[in-house]
Amino acid sequence: MKILLVAVNAKYIHSNPAVFSLKACAGTYQSYVDVLEFTINQPPSFLLREIYKKHPDVIAFSCYIWNRTIIEQVIKDLRKILPDTDLWAGGPEVSFQAHSIIRLWGLRGVMAGPGENAFCHLAASYVNGTADRLPAVLDQHTIPVRPLDEIPFWYDNMENFSHRIVYYESSRGCPFSCSYCLSSIDRTMDFRSVSRVCRELDFFLEQKTAQVKFVDRTFNCKKEHALPILSHILAHDNGITNFHFEITADLLDEDYFALLAQMRPGAVQLEIGVQSTCARTLDEIRRKMDFEKTAAAVRRICSRHNIHVHLDLIAGLPFEDLLTFQTSFNDVYALCPHQLQLGFLKVLSGSGMERHAGTYSLLYTAQPPYEVLSTKWLSYDQICRLKQIEEVLELYYNSGQFAHTLTFLCTFFATAYDMYDSLACWFESHRLCAVQSSRVRKYEILLEFGCGRISRMALDTAPDRQICMLKEYLAYDFYLREHVRNRPDFALPMDCWKDTIQNHLIEEAKTHTLFPILDGCSYRELTKALHPEVFRSIFEQPVLVFFCYEKRDPLTRNAMIQKIRLPDHSAPAE
Repeated sequence: MKILLVAVNAKYIHSNPAVFSLKACAGTYQSYVDVLEFTINQPPSFLLREIYKKHPDVIAFSCYIWNRTIIEQVIKDLRKILPDTDLWAGGPEVSFQAHSIIRLWGLRGVMAGPGENAFCHLAASYVNGTADRLPAVLDQHTIPVRPLDEIPFWYDNMENFSHRIVYYESSRGCPFSCSYCLSSIDRTMDFRSVSRVCRELDFFLEQKTAQVKFVDRTFNCKKEHALPILSHILAHDNGITNFHFEITADLLDEDYFALLAQMRPGAVQLEIGVQSTCARTLDEIRRKMDFEKTAAAVRRICSRHNIHVHLDLIAGLPFEDLLTFQTSFNDVYALCPHQLQLGFLKVLSGSGMERHAGTYSLLYTAQPPYEVLSTKWLSYDQICRLKQIEEVLELYYNSGQFAHTLTFLCTFFATAYDMYDSLACWFESHRLCAVQSSRVRKYEILLEFGCGRISRMALDTAPDRQICMLKEYLAYDFYLREHVRNRPDFALPMDCWKDTIQNHLIEEAKTHTLFPILDGCSYRELTKALHPEVFRSIFEQPVLVFFCYEKRDPLTRNAMIQKIRLPDHSAPAE
């Protein structure tokens, strides 16, 4: 008997905790179970061949919105080449429409909801020859759900997860009722015991795993669960592993803040779903959030410069038109998160949003990911406009490579939204949408856009100085990330500063006061390890900045810098 669990991930770096959890829960039947992982970027014909080579008796697919299309295609062809193989599916994409999926795909059955006990029962039935008694739908009504604390830890061999994100689950369910989320259907919460979680996290710490991403829907919903886990991470930090949590910021209190303030930079990152700041919208989607409290928490966390903060917005929610969305965008942007994800409403099968789609005149794509096309408040034209803004936001803000330049350019617009809207329109008019540009070209594009804006806005002042400042900010951002010898065209000439730079490098080679990390490096070695740049416009006086790439900021990946203020009279004649 050969039972095959198949996962199709969005990217290679991702893994699928569901299939490994199911196999671990098969108990004495594990030896009959094999796992295959693919990505949606691989052709269906490849998946078909690799699955066929296993000649399984049973195949069970893990189904989500990102892989439904390719799995459906593969299943239809598997029925032709493996006609005697029983096909099953599980996961959120099939759990809420199990009977129609069985008919549509020609499946033997569906495992709906948490599947650990269901799969164990399925494996036992096939091995023991009683599979003909299995009902078409295995769910909590036919098979009891196994408590989370009884599910085995399956990460005993990390070879399969090398250079990949490791996912971990310390709780299931969510106490909230957001209508766009499947977690709102069953608000039952189940927690893995804190002692067990800490033991299992120790394994990742000992293995020096790069990142552990908690899949808990709201990690901090129960303080007596979350706080001890964070305390354990702080006490046992290995200097390498990063832990990612989805939290609700307005649940944080002084105990959380005191603990988070002590974390090593890069040890923890927090994802916070704001979704909207429109009170009517939040009320309609049944999302309880105190934005003022959330904003205060985000500012407080960010002020410590030790935790990466990721904030989410959702476009297409009820009662949010383009104007109110702009307000939401500006509200969240003002918090200066490290990342701001502009997402679009997904109308998931079984969700409250799906049930009210008619009331909201909500149109969405027929195929996964069932993304919003228009609503009573947002037209398709406006959705397209927001899509273009999403593209430039990802390219420029979320890359983290243009922080100082964007802050400067924002002063030439009424709001941050206006700047990104204008940049998106500029991309479209210059046919740059969906075009892959080189690293340097991205800076050049921003320069061209910025120069045009400055020239139009600086009618009463000389724009030359502001364009010079724009070039300096671009150079500053460029060298924070890029250790290159060839100077980009937008970087101002440094020839006149050659002697000043050389003298400071000679002094640093003697004392190593600026960069003790380079202690022992000779003058020649320092010229290779450091990049010097003099900025005359963006500071109050000329400043020599040394960029050091030996050690980077764990949050931003920026180079270490040291600034040396130069006397105003030191500026040579050009």
